[in-house]
Amino acid sequence: MSRTTNYMIRALLDQGVSHVFIGLGGLNDNFMPPLSETKGLRTIVAAFEGGAAFMADGYSRASGQLGVCFGIGGPGILNMTTALAAASTDRSSVLAISGEVARSWEGMGGFQDASQAGIDDIDILQRVTGFSTSMSSAAVVPRHLRHAITYAFTRRSPVHLSVPVDVQKAEIHEEWQPIPTALLSPQFVDEKTLAVAIGLLNTPETRNIVILAGPGIKGHGAHILREFAERFDIPVATTLSGKGLIPEGHPLALGVFGYGGSRWAIDAIRSDEVEVLLVIGSDLSQRDTMQWDPKMLPSKALIQVDADPVLIGRTWNADVPIVADPASMLKALADLQDASGLEAGRDSRLEFLRKIRGLGPRWYNSEDRESGAVPMHPARVVSELRNAFPDNGVLCVDSGAHRAWFAEYWETREPRTHFSLTNLGPMGGAIPLGIGAKIAQPERPLMIATGDGCMLMHGMELHTAAREKIPLVIALMNNQAYGNIYFRAAKMGPGPERLTDIPGIAWVAFAKSMGGDGELVESPEGIPGAVKRSLEASGPYLLDLRIDKTYPTPVGVWRERVKEWEDNE
Repeated sequence: MSRTTNYMIRALLDQGVSHVFIGLGGLNDNFMPPLSETKGLRTIVAAFEGGAAFMADGYSRASGQLGVCFGIGGPGILNMTTALAAASTDRSSVLAISGEVARSWEGMGGFQDASQAGIDDIDILQRVTGFSTSMSSAAVVPRHLRHAITYAFTRRSPVHLSVPVDVQKAEIHEEWQPIPTALLSPQFVDEKTLAVAIGLLNTPETRNIVILAGPGIKGHGAHILREFAERFDIPVATTLSGKGLIPEGHPLALGVFGYGGSRWAIDAIRSDEVEVLLVIGSDLSQRDTMQWDPKMLPSKALIQVDADPVLIGRTWNADVPIVADPASMLKALADLQDASGLEAGRDSRLEFLRKIRGLGPRWYNSEDRESGAVPMHPARVVSELRNAFPDNGVLCVDSGAHRAWFAEYWETREPRTHFSLTNLGPMGGAIPLGIGAKIAQPERPLMIATGDGCMLMHGMELHTAAREKIPLVIALMNNQAYGNIYFRAAKMGPGPERLTDIPGIAWVAFAKSMGGDGELVESPEGIPGAVKRSLEASGPYLLDLRIDKTYPTPVGVWRERVKEWEDNE
């Protein structure tokens, strides 16, 4: 028999959770003893509840485990909604737990009453999570907790549990039974549709096959993807959210397709020579499809594979829809016994790949990578950062103009080393996201690519990193403006353009005031040494990189495609 709070923390520990992230508040006071005294569990106090949720997301993405965050009901959990919505759109497994007023207070105008009779957190959170419910009594805690964890893993979704303070103090009379891995990570393939796909892929009549890989490929799936591609010499492009599933320097890698896409990926997938496009783990969203460009549809068949059937066919009807765990599907293809058809198409695919690569370098405006301009050209900055940073280093990219620069010019060299809040795109989220990712992979160096506008939103989390002695490199692309908005506003006139200004801020002094360190970098030649010093720091180290805001982001093909869309004016 144990208190609900102790029971829940012990259960999370049994499920492999070693770190949790919290925004402190009175409605969670009962959780503080087990959160601080349970052996094997480390609790990180965030500066802001939204930061705690972003940290849990980053931890989940980098570890493959459940990310857990705590905040009080009402203001705490509502501060988490943007982060949880981003986790939802990027398919990340996060559990948010909120303390709630005692059941006897409900609906009586009590302070911070966010129960279903008050503000009703549950109704709000149901819109941004896959599952949200209140623990109405100690008796339901084991079942609701089990369901929430299972849902978070299998549906790759954030979930939410509200725990009233009187339930927190109640006793639970049963033991937690750990949820087996087979349930949390089911490996399954629809054998009937798999056979149809094999019939299309493994025939001498099918020559040119291209893979588009997305974030639905989890864990060891990246290695199986590479194994399958290498066995049959199949070119591989990724979505931006799947960047790095195959090393971008690999002979079969085309780079990113869609927003922030590379020349090779865009030219290959939009080529009329592609007969079969094998989409694995992407829901074919706007940014994954070059603004829903029908030119990417192959001449023979679109095969779409996902564990969630709701995400298949949302954009275009798949000729072969396959409900499957992506890794299991890839393994079935990689282990084909009779693969004579796929073998027969090898030379054709290699010739197609040579043709695509012969059309030009992978990067658009490749010469910008050598620019000596001051203020610095963003392409040169990203290239210098990449060259100076270890191959196994992790990059967390924020939302803004810098996302496009890093998508284009940062070569990802190992799987699970590129994380970005891709589909919702909240500004500032990469800073706490990076803290969570670094905690999950402490052996890897970690860089956060962010902007000065993003720093204004979540820069206070540098204090969290400094207090916890978490080494981070913060590459601050400082153009003293809201960069993406500037490009649009500049066309509207001096008034709108002025709204995008961010007057000079002493960001290095700010980092030092938070307990970190940093330095100003104003020329490309200074970047390698600055990165070296940042990697030697024991806490967060901010590089204030002074860039020119006037260079257009390298998404010209994307911009042209957007102009063609029916709602664009």
